[in-house]
Amino acid sequence: MPKAEVHCQDCISELGEPFEQVHTWLDELFGLVGSDHRDIRHNVKGVEKVRKMWGNRAAMAAEIHILKDEGCIPEIDTAFNLRMILKPHIYQAFIKEYEGE
Repeated sequence: MPKAEVHCQDCISELGEPFEQVHTWLDELFGLVGSDHRDIRHNVKGVEKVRKMWGNRAAMAAEIHILKDEGCIPEIDTAFNLRMILKPHIYQAFIKEYEGE
């Protein structure tokens, strides 16, 4: 996983600004659940939440970040749902993150 500085530099190169708040938000659950943090915010719902919080350019920064980490922007699909069943602590964090949307 690239460090925040790498994500910021990628955004400076592509968007002209670092979008530090986006990278901090995307990765802030790492301390709680380790690499499983990606299951919660590194997906299409995470991009849309960034768009709601900080706008379209910030959503583009989220996409750049997620593509660097994942190679794609995951959809919420059956495979995702299966991972959530196998990792109930991640499922609970995901539900808390997006409840009310």
